Amino acid sequence: HQLFGYQHFSTFVFNKRKKFIQLSGGATAGFGIWSQISSKTSEVFKTIDGTILTMTLSMGAPMLIALGCIFTLMGLIGFCGTLKKKSWMLLVFFVVVLIIFILQVILAVFILLPKSKENVFSSLEVKLVESLKNNYGQEDSPVTSIWNETMTKLNCCGYKCYDDFTNSPFVKRNSEYPKQCCSKDSNSRCGKQEAMNKGCFHVLLNENIPISGALLFLIGILQVNNM
Repeated sequence: HQLFGYQHFSTFVFNKRKKFIQLSGGATAGFGIWSQISSKTSEVFKTIDGTILTMTLSMGAPMLIALGCIFTLMGLIGFCGTLKKKSWMLLVFFVVVLIIFILQVILAVFILLPKSKENVFSSLEVKLVESLKNNYGQEDSPVTSIWNETMTKLNCCGYKCYDDFTNSPFVKRNSEYPKQCCSKDSNSRCGKQEAMNKGCFHVLLNENIPISGALLFLIGILQVNNM
């Protein structure tokens, strides 16, 4: 009777852990959906070119959604395997979850390492600044609308600082920097003295990306802990 009770309790705990895997998968997918809907920063890169790096950056949120869906499916397989005592289901569950965990940790470490982030974005710097300087301010230009939204949401100016706009057609034509580069409370013209010195690259690199990396790492640890 005691043995039966222990087995029943073990099965209950094991199934609870599989449900946690499903919930964490849902959380990962939910974070990906939120990133896809709320973040427009990646759109800046899409206006530059169609390189593999640009495509990879723009696929970040869809990859999180896919990863979350896979974890949810694996949690279901693990739950069914425990319930029906199917060893092959449990084997598939453990192998797939372990592989995805390893990939999550590698991606999280890559995201959190300062040097790797700098190497990724430095290759885009020249094209981004060139596109910003030459195309910003043109009527119906996606570059203008995307940068305006990015600078407003991240409270930043240009790629590295306001100087990215210096000698641009926009500044020459208007004799001032974009309104988004100055304080929201400022009603005066946005000149060099008033423009923010904080670039969007700095904000993206040091404030937004580490959050994604830390979340991936934390979710991965919790998933393996509940295998």
